[in-house]
This record gives sequence, structure tokens and C-alpha cells, in this order.
Amino acid sequence: MRNFTVKKSEFKEWDSVFKNSSSISVETLKTGTIICKISGLINLKNKGAKQIKGGYAKIPVLAHILRHEKYGDYLIDTGFDSTFSKKAEGNFKGILSKFYFKKRHFQEKDSEGVEKQLEKRSINLKGVFLTHIHEHAAGVPSLPKEIPYIYGYGEKEVGIFPLVYSDFFANKIDIQKMDILQGQDMPILGKCIDIFGDGSLWAISTPGHTEGHISYLINGQESKVLIMGDICSTKKGFEIGVETGKYSSNINEGRKSFLKLKEFVDHYPYIEVVFGHETDEFKVEYR
Repeated sequence: MRNFTVKKSEFKEWDSVFKNSSSISVETLKTGTIICKISGLINLKNKGAKQIKGGYAKIPVLAHILRHEKYGDYLIDTGFDSTFSKKAEGNFKGILSKFYFKKRHFQEKDSEGVEKQLEKRSINLKGVFLTHIHEHAAGVPSLPKEIPYIYGYGEKEVGIFPLVYSDFFANKIDIQKMDILQGQDMPILGKCIDIFGDGSLWAISTPGHTEGHISYLINGQESKVLIMGDICSTKKGFEIGVETGKYSSNINEGRKSFLKLKEFVDHYPYIEVVFGHETDEFKVEYR
């Protein structure tokens, strides 16, 4: 394991960044489905959520392909690989994992697996950036072992060994931790890292759902896209101004991160928002 190398950026404010867009694009993939509690997705204790009832939701598990003209193809999050089409627990381990994930994880066919979808598109993967671990990294075992896997300081695989746990990075040889505090202060968003040094892809410090959670901003010529990760899992949560709920390790800190992202989008309304488990194409189904 090593530290991610932070490049010096010439940009100090967002108007200059957006005027110097790059040839980078993003495509979101659905790699499976999870059934989970609404109270985990949206903080029902927030008064802004008073009209939302508890219950369950069916949520897409997403991965995002980045294609940069100069630096090549990357992923932000992996979602599920094709092992989830054969068994509900997929790459999760433990003597209770089969029972814990039964009727929670779904993958209709193995072609939904992230590695299958990359192969179909002839993607030559150069690396993986993660918003956080959880199921967002569950496809890592089926991806190349020699490429870099990058996530924030404070991230860790969670579980209760030997009952239910994960070991997604067991065979990987280049794991890098990104220290957002080494980044620069940018308006509204605070600490950010210009990942390639050209203003095309930014990492944003958004702790709360997990300690080392990172959101990403893609500054493409065709579109500007904010990948929130699970700091805001659903479109409904964003619209009513309510942060992620019980699935966050620190809801109060998560709300602070959520509110600065919302302020940023309000200030730059042309930015396309991709939520942790929802896009305009892949929607959450409430039950």
C-alpha cells in the first residue's frame, strides 16, 4: 500500500476550471440490485423527510466508466462482478454471508457484472477510483491485479469476521490511499484534488457516510458530472434536502458534506448529478 501522488494544480476557482474543460466522458453502468431499508438511504429523522414513510427500496448498484483522451480508461466504483449472478453474497465472505445477503442482492444475468460490461466495451482499464468501499468495491476481485486501486484515508473493509466480511483487495498489488487534506481549498467544496493535474477530474472530500468518503467531479467538454457516491444515495433525498440515513457512520458529518455539494450544484445548475444508487436511467423503486 502506498500514498496517492497529489499533482499541483494551476486552478484556484471553479469558473476557470469549467472554462478549460477536457476530453473526458463518463458512462454509468448498472451491475446489479440491492433491496434495503429506506431509513438507511434517507435520514428519516430529518424533519425534511417527514412525508417519507419507512419500508424498503430496490436500488441499482452502479459503476462509472471514465474515458480520458490522454490518460485512458478508469472506473469510479466497481459495483458487482458476475459472481453475484451465481450467489447472492457474491464476493462477500463468512459463514453467515449466504444467509445475510439472501433476497438482498440480485443480478439478473452474469453479463451485468462489471468485468463483463468492460469487456463488451473493449475497455483497457488503467485504474479504479472509489468513492468508498462497501458494495461499491465488490467487483474489485474480478479486475486486473496490477492496476492501481485508489480510495480515501480512513476507508476500511467492514464486517464481523468470521461471520460476514469482505476481502476485496486480497490479490491486488497497487493499493493507494488518497489524502484529501493534501489537496487545495476550492470555493464551496473545500479540500479537493485535481487528480490528473489538468482540471478534468477532481476528488472532493465528503466524509460522513464513511470516514474517507470521496465524491468526484468530471469536467468534460460535453458535460460536467458530479458523482456524489453515498453521501447522497437517491434523487429523492437530494430533492428534499436530506442526507443519507442509518447506513452512514456519522450522519451529522454526512449532512455537512451533503449540504456543500448541494450548494455547489445550486451555484452551477448545469452540472449533472449522479447519486450513489440512482441516475435518470437507473432509478430507485420504493416499496
